[in-house]
Amino acid sequence: MKTALIALAIGAAVAGEPKGSPPPAQQRPRAEVTPIVETSPVRPGAAAQLSLKVTLPKDVHVQSDKPRDPNLIPTVLTIDAPAGVKVESIEYPKPTDLKQTGAAKPLAVFGSEFSIAVKVSVAATLAEGDLNVPAVLRYQACNESVCFPPTRATAQWTLKVQHVE
Repeated sequence: MKTALIALAIGAAVAGEPKGSPPPAQQRPRAEVTPIVETSPVRPGAAAQLSLKVTLPKDVHVQSDKPRDPNLIPTVLTIDAPAGVKVESIEYPKPTDLKQTGAAKPLAVFGSEFSIAVKVSVAATLAEGDLNVPAVLRYQACNESVCFPPTRATAQWTLKVQHVE
């Protein structure tokens, strides 16, 4: 009897998914991230300005880096600075208010396109050449009716370290 119930439950789960539809994990909106080096070349001992352009599908948003509701998942950029590079600042854009029916306060969100500004400094002792600075953007995409499981997008800036006369 137990085996028959398990088989029935598996059959119902399989039959409940229309054929040819992708699994739910594949339906979640993905962020396209574009790392931009605004200061090039970078002199050893100097600072460099970087940015990360984030593009989501239309009508999709993410929570800001400081959601008003502590139960919501913030958008966070983490930079794995290599030796000789120090992250001086990460500046998120100003969030917009998104009113939801039945909620006392609007959500603080980033829309379908936004940029995060990053300032790094390069050690004076750093040798000339290309230097990769990897990063991970953790976010939770939402639309008007549902929030999808949190996910990550990876990015990498390539700094051209060069002694400039």
